[in-house]
Amino acid sequence: MTAPALTTLHGLTGVRRAWPADGRSVIFEKRDQLLRLRAGRIDATGSVHLVDYAVDPKLPELVAPAAADLVVHRLGRRAVILGRDRATKLLRAGRAYAPAEAARVMGDLARRAGLAAAEVLTVSPARIDFSLVPGRTLLELGEAGLDGWRALEDAWPRLAASDAELPTHGPDEEAAVLRRWSALTREFAALPEISALEAEVDRVCDELSGPADTAVVAHRDLHDKQLLWDGTRLGLLDLDTAAKAEAALDLGNLWAHVELRVAQGLSQEPFAVEALGVLDGLAARLPVSSARLRLYRRSARLRLCFVYAFRPGARDWLPGWVAQTLAG
Repeated sequence: MTAPALTTLHGLTGVRRAWPADGRSVIFEKRDQLLRLRAGRIDATGSVHLVDYAVDPKLPELVAPAAADLVVHRLGRRAVILGRDRATKLLRAGRAYAPAEAARVMGDLARRAGLAAAEVLTVSPARIDFSLVPGRTLLELGEAGLDGWRALEDAWPRLAASDAELPTHGPDEEAAVLRRWSALTREFAALPEISALEAEVDRVCDELSGPADTAVVAHRDLHDKQLLWDGTRLGLLDLDTAAKAEAALDLGNLWAHVELRVAQGLSQEPFAVEALGVLDGLAARLPVSSARLRLYRRSARLRLCFVYAFRPGARDWLPGWVAQTLAG
């Protein structure tokens, strides 16, 4: 039986995103009647607790912005405020220094590779201020962003080949992420196909333990909402997840998201074919084997099944995506 918190979540209106949390609870963000972003929690019994606007005891530097927009609020974890001249990420006390350093390193590498990237402006124990990156996301642009995809094919091999000291996200770490999401989906009874999905997770994790490709500089959460195109230059967002990983990690995740957009009805098949053709050309320029690329794509597709199982807006298209994933 579906967990009470998840049942309640699916009955709420205006929910943008949601995530599983401790004790079979769910945290979520939604728009209120004033269109302000509000965060909340649904406990294990299904009771809803909506916090005040821009209030979060675990994010000590979060305050209601006067002339900016609160665009992300993951209760107790992080928030993002988008202003006229900067983006501000709010975190738990003491959690800001490591991601700020990763963003500095990755931003420098990205700019050397010909990409636009946010600069770290200021850092405190629970806050990072970034400069803004111009452009619109490749998801928003659709076919109008094809030149941005081609810019990715040109620049990404230079970024991947950069020399940098970054944390490692190897096959074991990828398998751990996938198994964690699978276990959460089982715990909440979020998908009726969980047994079949778990069997596929086992197969993918077994194959991940096989011979790996050379580790390169990786974004670790690369998809079409992380890439901005202004008509001239491609920009890269959320650099604080940077790591050394197989090139197939980023490429497989991006590939899976292109396919996902078709399932979501946000993109048309002909455009997806063109975008995947660009990614195929990019793969030829990276130290990635076709077997590892297929494997990481499968991993990304499975993870997306689990992530979107906790988002009410996915109910119309998610069964088809799950069926497509299981069909290979």
